[in-house]
Amino acid sequence: MTPWAGQFLAQHPNCNSIYWSLGTMLSIFRQYTFDDSFSQVFVSAKFLKEYQIALTFASDYDDEGAPTNGVFRPTWDLSKVTPESIARFKDKNPNVDIKVFISIGNRGTQHPFKPLNNKTWIDNATESLTHLIKNEDYNLHVDGIDVLYEHIDASPGDFIECVGQLIRNLKEKGVVSEASISPSFALNEEYYPLLYSAVSFFVDWVDYQFQSELKPVFDPTTLVKRYNELTKLYPRRKLFAGYSAENEDWATLSPIVFFLGGMDILKKRKAPGVSIHYHNYYADAPNKD
Repeated sequence: MTPWAGQFLAQHPNCNSIYWSLGTMLSIFRQYTFDDSFSQVFVSAKFLKEYQIALTFASDYDDEGAPTNGVFRPTWDLSKVTPESIARFKDKNPNVDIKVFISIGNRGTQHPFKPLNNKTWIDNATESLTHLIKNEDYNLHVDGIDVLYEHIDASPGDFIECVGQLIRNLKEKGVVSEASISPSFALNEEYYPLLYSAVSFFVDWVDYQFQSELKPVFDPTTLVKRYNELTKLYPRRKLFAGYSAENEDWATLSPIVFFLGGMDILKKRKAPGVSIHYHNYYADAPNKD
């Protein structure tokens, strides 16, 4: 059982059937994490064909919080997220396809997308992420890149030009084999749909972050309705249902609502999978708000 499910079931002991029903429908599960908490996760080929570790975050800001114009560095726990910890997790789960993604951006308003010069940002981002992914001394065998900015201090045109070209560069150069974008409510009109339209051929997954809805989601029906609305913008075959298991996000979307709505989304709406932010992010993350 995953840690987030254990936390949920400890508070809702009568809901074991919800978790296992949800699990039997999953094809892909993504965990956002900045440490090696994935090593505690129970993974079974009976429930999953693929498990994605999305590392949070690669940031183009320095230690003082100044933008570096596309020079990305890892802010996850380098002492815990190591080639050895990734290899052990893969060896422990040989029947499930384990993939590693690097998520660029940040949650909240700190460290927004803010290029100082578009061309330079693209060049710097391509070079720095290529170095991070292909580093022989710190080789995590990264499969993909994920774009998760919850705040953007730039025009839609700048965002699309910079991030779209970065995705194209990394995929065309063979640096990554997959790419995903992770929109949230506030940016899901002018920014992410236009980005997807511009580089749809290069985007494999769209991981919508339901915990960032403007209004709280109090019932599963509302969650399913919202997912159906999103399929008008993004193909259903690519569209994950994203959720945060952090206590700070429960006021917007509680575990019970997500699990009940998620069962419908996975079983009836044929979603490819779900994602969970699992860890005490706000207490421990290096770049907390």
